[in-house]
Amino acid sequence: MADQVNYYQVLGVSRAASREEIRASYRRLAKEKHPDNTGGSADEFRLIQEANTVLSDANRRRQHDEALDLAYAADQLADLDFSSLEDELAAKRQEKESSGPSLGERLRNRFKREDSPEEEYREEPRGRRNRRDREGPRTRGRYELREGKWYEPHDFEPEPITFQSGALTLLWSFVAFIVVSQIGLWATGAADPGLLSGIQILAPFMFILYTLTGLAAAYFAFRAAGYWAVALVFLSALVVGGQMPEDSLLLQPATVGIGLLLLVIYLGNRRDQNRR
Repeated sequence: MADQVNYYQVLGVSRAASREEIRASYRRLAKEKHPDNTGGSADEFRLIQEANTVLSDANRRRQHDEALDLAYAADQLADLDFSSLEDELAAKRQEKESSGPSLGERLRNRFKREDSPEEEYREEPRGRRNRRDREGPRTRGRYELREGKWYEPHDFEPEPITFQSGALTLLWSFVAFIVVSQIGLWATGAADPGLLSGIQILAPFMFILYTLTGLAAAYFAFRAAGYWAVALVFLSALVVGGQMPEDSLLLQPATVGIGLLLLVIYLGNRRDQNRR
């Protein structure tokens, strides 16, 4: 198996390792081997990322397991001597050719039919699978994007905040809070809703709506640019909430939504640390 890289050995896990074990080992090794750290190596860091990318994908992990099995079988077969077996097969083939087709072959040729068993499973189209393998892991700039699930925001690895991403975060969070605050003014009667008089039925639910707006704005901001973007969302809520009447509270429920996201991220990180 000299030419076949064993990604399980690269990450230091067994072939029966779960996704959580692979992820925990990848994070630990990535911190140790990062080129910016003392003793880090760019080649080892790249190999660790490649191993995590393959083993985190079910299809690519299955293909890697098959490649390992084939490489192991090739190593075992390389030590065998087939010369005597080849001589014996050649002798039997010659004897068979001289005696003509056997009874079984004659019967098969006479009553030949094509079998069409149902496939037990349908594979992904070759073109799409090859295209995905060529594309490799998704990246944003020089950062590789992890395949974090939407309900596990602690797995997101957002790009560090820049002037552009910070400005966009402020803009869209301002828009979101202004829209929901205007809905609140109409629903509570602090402003004339005009043709939207029916919107007043939302008045008892405005706390929930404010909270969900803060949670959603913080979620997408953190996914795009990390904790600094979440801080900008809170700043937007502080500015917009300060312009609303005292009986139309926006800041408190929006802060609750932002705090809920931070709590989920904290608990997710603690859970991963306890599994290591």
